[in-house]
Amino acid sequence: MGCGASREQKDVAKMAIGAGAAVVKDVTAASGAVGKALDAVVAGTVLRPALDVKVWVGSSADGSLPFPELSDPDFALPALGARADLAVCLSGGGFRATSLGLGWLRALHQLGVLGRAKYLCACSGSSWLSAPLVFQTQVDTGTFLGPCLPPEACSLEALKQVGDKRSSYAAAASDATPLLEYLGGHARDLREYDLASLDALALLEADGVQKLLGSLGREWSDAMAWSFLAPFGLGEVDGSTTGAAGTQGGVETRLAARGAAVGRGTAYLARPEMPYLVVSQVVMLPKDPQRYYPLEWTPMYSGVPVHFPGTSPPLGGGWVEALGGNGELMDKPSPNPAPGSSATVSVRPLGPASLGEAIGISSSANAVQWALGRTLPGKMAHDLLGFNVAQCTDMRGWSSSSLQLADGGGVDYLCIYPPLRRGVGHLVVCCASLSDVSQGLDEWNRCVEGIATAFGCWLGDPDKSLSKLPGLSPQGRNQTRQVFASERFAELYEALLAKYQAGEPPVHVGEYEVLPNASMGVAGGYVAKIMWVVNQVQSGWEAALPEDTRERLRADRATAGEVAEGAGLLLGDTLKDFPHVPTTYMNYSPAMVSLMAHHASHMLLSHGGELRGMAGL
Repeated sequence: MGCGASREQKDVAKMAIGAGAAVVKDVTAASGAVGKALDAVVAGTVLRPALDVKVWVGSSADGSLPFPELSDPDFALPALGARADLAVCLSGGGFRATSLGLGWLRALHQLGVLGRAKYLCACSGSSWLSAPLVFQTQVDTGTFLGPCLPPEACSLEALKQVGDKRSSYAAAASDATPLLEYLGGHARDLREYDLASLDALALLEADGVQKLLGSLGREWSDAMAWSFLAPFGLGEVDGSTTGAAGTQGGVETRLAARGAAVGRGTAYLARPEMPYLVVSQVVMLPKDPQRYYPLEWTPMYSGVPVHFPGTSPPLGGGWVEALGGNGELMDKPSPNPAPGSSATVSVRPLGPASLGEAIGISSSANAVQWALGRTLPGKMAHDLLGFNVAQCTDMRGWSSSSLQLADGGGVDYLCIYPPLRRGVGHLVVCCASLSDVSQGLDEWNRCVEGIATAFGCWLGDPDKSLSKLPGLSPQGRNQTRQVFASERFAELYEALLAKYQAGEPPVHVGEYEVLPNASMGVAGGYVAKIMWVVNQVQSGWEAALPEDTRERLRADRATAGEVAEGAGLLLGDTLKDFPHVPTTYMNYSPAMVSLMAHHASHMLLSHGGELRGMAGL
């Protein structure tokens, strides 16, 4: 089966790259006029006022970086102290990840484990799910997630019953068409402005250019927020900020008033009964040999957890309070705070830094793959295609720069590095894999970069026609991401293969020495117990499905290879690739969302005893 790189995926890639190339061409032609108009924007724009925010300084690689939710006298969350030393890590993978993640979270909730976990770490499609789970207050958690059904109850009719999208995530996901929202937004903008017309661009007033660049540069985050957050009352992207309820110093009680002063007066608060959310993102430096650097977003702060003095510009080494995210640094702290300490600085917000922006950044996979920005026109194309830029701060030299942000899968598809930075001892790592273990060790290795690089043994991209991804060589990626001994990878593979051949849930539990890795900010030096849950066919579970569902699976799988060219983006009502559904499918039917979720929940329910033990139950 390979890595799932089907013909329609390649066609979609060609279509997308063609669209990107067209934008680059238009921007190249128009860049001079845009530059002149942007000068007018700078001269005529009324800037938001500055505000004071808290920053925390250090490096998680040497243990000097504070984690505010645990130790800050004002921002600490006492409820986390009573929770188990456990993190749930949900991988990226678009709609595949969001549907599988729904099932995994259903099982964890039913087992009582979700309420005991200290951290929930998400990326890309799993962030679409995790963000509303943690922040929504419209319904109880059980209603939001929905029930776990045994395979015998998964008739086609039952699979269609997903509830109302204002209370059920399954309904919201199966109703979501984020790609159409994104493309529709661009179509509206491009009807108003002709990028190829130099005269039109040259004649634009300052506010017109601002509207053009602002609207084109926001469509992806807006589409994600509209699809996955708005149904649960969390859809404000531009005028909102985030925090967490239950802080030791009552920080959240002052958040809305502080935010209103800088145009961020809507305050969404993470619920105290939920694990603390960490969303993986990357800072993308297209001209840099490494290209992608780890970035964490959380409800109360964000930042690069390691200081990288050799990048241009220097990056990170700390956190910035969420209210000050995407803010231009207005002053330097005095005295310069030492690693392990905090300070107050003045920043001027320059754009959104919201929950919607967080999940939009974390799921912008095309931004990672194309890595536009090695030239000025490329940088402008990155912005115009709806990808994200934001202010990032060097917390040693104390300067801020506008940089490209992108999908966390650029370095952390599995979302394992945030808990390892915090020294968490128990991890449930749920991987929305696109690849079948039956293809052999080496081929599977090539297809699961996120897993293999964590073991320092990735062999490289399996499809050389699709392998021109920017960034490091396989050896370099292994070096900058390895946190487990290489020889343990084959052990994991053999365990998953045995489960696959027996038709059993693809789950393996082991204890691993965590190795230090400065690039990922992992100090290491301890042993973590990890439950690996890797998406695979479960023939035993499928055999127990009702006859109508089994027949639908058989019929759809028989159509493999018969899909019309370029149709992958809109296919959502075929089960032909189940459960390895291509990431390009962006329009899942209720039956697809439900079948993926119940398939996933079965994996964890079958290991309920071990999970409850890891949660201290």
